[in-house]
Amino acid sequence: MKKSQRQDLILKQLRGAAPDQLHATAELAAQFGVSESTIRRDLQQLADSGLLQRQYGGAQLGQPLSQRERGPVGVLLVSRIDKYRDPFYNMVLEGVDRALERLGYQIAFVKTLHEVGTKAQAEQLLDAFTLSGMILLGTAETESLAYLRENISPIVTMTDKHDIEDDLLLFDGERGMRLMVAHLANLGYRRLGYIAGYADIRFAGFRKGLAENNLRHEPQLHQILEPGPSGWTPDLGERGARILMSRSSPKPDAIVCASDRLAIGAMAWLQREGYRIPEDIAVTGSDNIPDSEFTFPPLTTVNVHKALLGEIAAERLAKRLENPAEVYLKITTPVSLVVRQSCGSGH
Repeated sequence: MKKSQRQDLILKQLRGAAPDQLHATAELAAQFGVSESTIRRDLQQLADSGLLQRQYGGAQLGQPLSQRERGPVGVLLVSRIDKYRDPFYNMVLEGVDRALERLGYQIAFVKTLHEVGTKAQAEQLLDAFTLSGMILLGTAETESLAYLRENISPIVTMTDKHDIEDDLLLFDGERGMRLMVAHLANLGYRRLGYIAGYADIRFAGFRKGLAENNLRHEPQLHQILEPGPSGWTPDLGERGARILMSRSSPKPDAIVCASDRLAIGAMAWLQREGYRIPEDIAVTGSDNIPDSEFTFPPLTTVNVHKALLGEIAAERLAKRLENPAEVYLKITTPVSLVVRQSCGSGH
């Protein structure tokens, strides 16, 4: 039984009894077939969420969360070592922090999967912090995340995966890439390269864009490169550009990057090698991080509402804390094209 299911059953049992009836820890542990320490942790997290009151030896029904102090929440950045240098997630975190403060919650920690990569590290994390809930920025198949999902509820996840029982947030990356491909096709570009750290909804949108604009699908121009532990850094974009331009034929006349940091790296390599942007080759990005406006030339990109994603994540977490029966939602935020000089105005 998942932790969230067990806690829901505990609350239902308390709500069906007299308000002052004490439910003993030992009895609950025997009823659910778990250890008393597991039940104590359940009761503490429910108490921190304002849903019950801890008493010596057990718990009883508490006041609604709105009448009590809110407990802290955790934030985990998946597949990131340096949580302070990624401009995309920094802006998402600003939105999370702003909304949680407005809603009366505090952030207990901001960790990365590098710091919580094993089950033992996840156990240590929950021993060190008593959390009301958690926000996951990204997802992965690790023992640590599986353990956190079993032992923390609710969780809100920012991901493009659809088979997770959380509130799910994503941006419309597929549409963003379709818009980008259509824009480049309208400018006359016919052979489009692609650089990304993995194939996701953006790559799906890129391929749909090729088909919609009668452009050839050329797999040799698609560089899906294994990222390092710091994620999609500019050096990955440099590597992708080097591979694409080292081919004798065909070479792309435009490179579409799945993030601005990849595009910044690709532009740096191209310019070092003597390529003029956009006269010799166009380059585009995605995310619209602040640096994209100040590249030379300024970068054409897809605007993602990064702070809004963080605010919605915090609001959904608060909603689920205040009403555990709240249904899960999948929320997709819109995107738009930001046209600058890196793709020129045609051939």
